Amino acid sequence: MATIREVSRHANVSVATVSRVVNGNKWVAESTRQRVLDAMAELGYQPNSFARSLATNKSEMIGMVVGDLTGPFYGPLMQSAELVIRQAGKHMIVTAGHSTLEEERDAVDFLLKRRCDALILHLDRMPDEEIIALCDRESTPIILENRLVPELESCCIRIDNEAGGYLATRHLIDLGHRKIAHIAGPLYKADARDRLAGYRRALEEAGIAFDERSVVEADFLEPGGAQALERLWRRKVDFSALFCANDLMAIGAMKHFRQKGKAVPEHCSIIGYDDVLMSSYVEPALTTVRVPVDEFGIQAARLALSICDGTRQEVQTCFSPELIVRQSTTSFG
Repeated sequence: MATIREVSRHANVSVATVSRVVNGNKWVAESTRQRVLDAMAELGYQPNSFARSLATNKSEMIGMVVGDLTGPFYGPLMQSAELVIRQAGKHMIVTAGHSTLEEERDAVDFLLKRRCDALILHLDRMPDEEIIALCDRESTPIILENRLVPELESCCIRIDNEAGGYLATRHLIDLGHRKIAHIAGPLYKADARDRLAGYRRALEEAGIAFDERSVVEADFLEPGGAQALERLWRRKVDFSALFCANDLMAIGAMKHFRQKGKAVPEHCSIIGYDDVLMSSYVEPALTTVRVPVDEFGIQAARLALSICDGTRQEVQTCFSPELIVRQSTTSFG
């Protein structure tokens, strides 16, 4: 393997000049820079990335924490962010918080110790106060995904989930439904609470009394949708429509209806949330609220990169939900 001294001799420049080119120093003439780069390519010289990071105080890595490394939500989020970061000539390190406070803290600490140039965080358990303290304490830029911390609003990439919950419930009301049940996500998550708030607002606006028995908290997973549906039936809740706080729970509920010999939407209209890929392939195709997860990743990566290079570009930080009407909902009566 070629050394930096061999490159300097081949390019007829000093070792210091080669080092400046490797570290991206702008005080090198373009002709000299190109001569050094040509010499590096001809000799197959590979700079020591650790040494370069010490010299530039940059690791060329962006860290990301997600709730889980599987599932239809986190996959597009990671993929879209990684593509933008790779196109910028950097790499992404991903670790999971598994929706526990201890593991979220451990994941953030892991990335900070690896000198990541910026962090993109999807945190469910860490309280706002702790996140604010983290941002105040660390010089590493921090971008938050799918969450709003008002004091850090300019670095939060999110969707208006309260509006999304309202949009889903309003769709069912407009179809003539008056008895609408809700399968909520885990209510320690802000997005689940906001979707429930939107559900309640739509009911109240339509003059429909809110009934706590019509709401079951579940886990955002497919089996949880079936289990929550069983709980509604055990409570003897009368409903003609069901708003599920994500598509996986909606799909689980639809399957459970079918196993019980009940048809959707003939026996019950069902609407989900997220518009994951499989929602258009289930039978019947699922009406849902679209969350632009891939755009979350793109905008978060762009913001992180621009802060790292000192340009701080404007990106879209708040998205509006979009109703996607398919075959799982129909008019009542």
